[in-house]
Amino acid sequence: MAGHSHWAQIKHKKAKVDAQRGKLFTKIIREITVAVREGGPNPDTNPRLRTAIENARKVNMPSETIERAIKKGTGELGGENYEEVLYEGYAPGGVALMVITQTDNRNRTTSEVRHVLSKHGGNLGSSGCVAFLFDRVGMIEVQKEGLTEEEIYDKAIEAGAEDVEVGELNYIIYTKPEELYLVKESLQSAGLQIDRAEVVYKPNTLVQVQEPETAKRILKLIDALEELDDVKEVVANFDIPVELIEQAT
Repeated sequence: MAGHSHWAQIKHKKAKVDAQRGKLFTKIIREITVAVREGGPNPDTNPRLRTAIENARKVNMPSETIERAIKKGTGELGGENYEEVLYEGYAPGGVALMVITQTDNRNRTTSEVRHVLSKHGGNLGSSGCVAFLFDRVGMIEVQKEGLTEEEIYDKAIEAGAEDVEVGELNYIIYTKPEELYLVKESLQSAGLQIDRAEVVYKPNTLVQVQEPETAKRILKLIDALEELDDVKEVVANFDIPVELIEQAT
């Protein structure tokens, strides 16, 4: 397995730990609020909200908490007013970073992201400086259990997917962004168990990292960014050998 894919699977495992710590609740509440602001409060006509609600239910978030988050998004309830802000920059070794945040205070978040980048050998860039190194795609993670590679390829292509990647824990299906939810619903109708479905940034070119110390610094920087409360996700275009990732984690 390529190092970049292996790291994605480690992050998948880490998300379950975050859920146990309750940290994921905060991130999902913010996602619901932002989704409502961008697409309205009706999950039937707002696919992003529908997915956020599904994710909330997977981690047993109470219905009242979900409803409060929706009302915050519509402005019916007072409180924080979150917006999604994207930061672009670089990690050690010339690795490009996309830092997706959801914040109620852009100045605070900018300061925190810049501080972490500087502390760990990275730097914040201007808007557009690395965006061309990533494609916006739909991504669907499907449980492997009971499915062969041939079966998942057949089902995915039939549903309208563009590509399939075999992960360590699951199959990863890629779609055009605008077709994500149609493909997802088609796969669910075919009996597949969906773990995750959302529009993401996917590197279109990878930076090979072979030096152990550089690899360690990159992974430590990403961990530090993801620990910030306002950070939803960090995407990077590195390819670090699996053995170096395992040593660093």
